[in-house]
Amino acid sequence: MVSTDNLPYNRLRDIYQTVFMIQKILIVHHETSLPVFEKDVENTIPFDSSMITGILEAISVIGQEMIGRPTGFKKLEFHGFVVSGSHFNGFTIYIFSETDLEKEIEKGMQKLISWFSTAFRSIKDNWDGSLDIFKINKAIIENKISQNLYLWLLYPLQTSKNKQLDTKQLSVFGRTIFECVDKNKSCTSARLLDYFKQFDEEEILNEIFGLVDKGYLVTSSHD
Repeated sequence: MVSTDNLPYNRLRDIYQTVFMIQKILIVHHETSLPVFEKDVENTIPFDSSMITGILEAISVIGQEMIGRPTGFKKLEFHGFVVSGSHFNGFTIYIFSETDLEKEIEKGMQKLISWFSTAFRSIKDNWDGSLDIFKINKAIIENKISQNLYLWLLYPLQTSKNKQLDTKQLSVFGRTIFECVDKNKSCTSARLLDYFKQFDEEEILNEIFGLVDKGYLVTSSHD
């Protein structure tokens, strides 16, 4: 996960708000232009993924011919969505969102596709079209997506089982949030913001991100 430690409040707020704008994530095998993994955050994109990736990869190839290397172009508009892309060593990730991605999410996207390309480098040049290896590793991929793209903000949080972590080192409000998550098994960041609305949003988000960064709260990849 890209650390948010010491980021100013406005950046944390932008990350939080931008995550709710993400609609779909596609990871594509660059040579064949076929999707190898996809995640629908919201079911708002009615197009066939293979058709979409064919169009996106065609644009990327044009960029490669112009400057001599795959670009995995940064941004374009597609049927009302902003599509952000990042390429690394044979695979490309595309994120469909309702707005431009915040800088930390873009960094996370680059880190994610770098990990993915390294993890599955053995099939990059000789992929037979089977999705079995990606299905087998679905939970791992989902977890990496959740961490690096901050999708954990959408899902319930859990308290860490690490006995070496001392909650006494937390601020009073940090311990309060920790205890709230421990007692409520469906506690998302949105619910925490609503539950503690008597506090400033800045203070709540700072504590949530801090608890996750330090390992006190464990993130999820699904509801």
